[in-house]
Amino acid sequence: MAAEVNSFSSRPSLSSFTNFPTSLAMSTTTDSWQTLQSAASNTPVGSALDQESASRTAGTGAAFVQNKLRLFGADEKPKLTLYRDHAGWCPYCQKTMLLIEEKRIPINIELVPMRSYGDKPESFLRIVPSGLLPALLVETSDGRKQVVTES
Repeated sequence: MAAEVNSFSSRPSLSSFTNFPTSLAMSTTTDSWQTLQSAASNTPVGSALDQESASRTAGTGAAFVQNKLRLFGADEKPKLTLYRDHAGWCPYCQKTMLLIEEKRIPINIELVPMRSYGDKPESFLRIVPSGLLPALLVETSDGRKQVVTES
C-alpha cells in the first residue's frame, strides 16, 4: 500500500513571500488623513460621494438614514423636528420617515440612540421624558412648541 501524502505538511517558506518587487511592498508610513481624503476626493467615486454629502447637508440630497435636514425645495426653515433613531432600525421611525419622504414635508431631523445603543441625551429627555421614539416637535405660527410622541 502506498503512503499517503499530507498536503499540509509541505509549507512554503516565509522567504517566498518577502521577495516581492519594491513597487508591491507595503509601506510602513501613512499619509495624513487630509492627504488621503484629498486623494479619495480626486477619484470619480470620491467626487460623487463628496457632492452627495454636500447635498445632504444642504437638505437637498437623496433619502439617507443619516440625513439631518430635508427641505424638498422649501425656502424657509422647517417648523418640524423629528427625533428618530440614529441607526434606522426602529420600525416606527422608518414608517414616519417614509411618510415624510412621500409627502415631501420639510423637516429637521435629530438622531437619538435607542436604549440598546446607549443613553439618550438629556436635551432629548427634557423634551420627551419617556424617551420613546419617534417624537415630533412642532413649532406653531405663534412661536409655541408642541411635542407629539408615543408611537
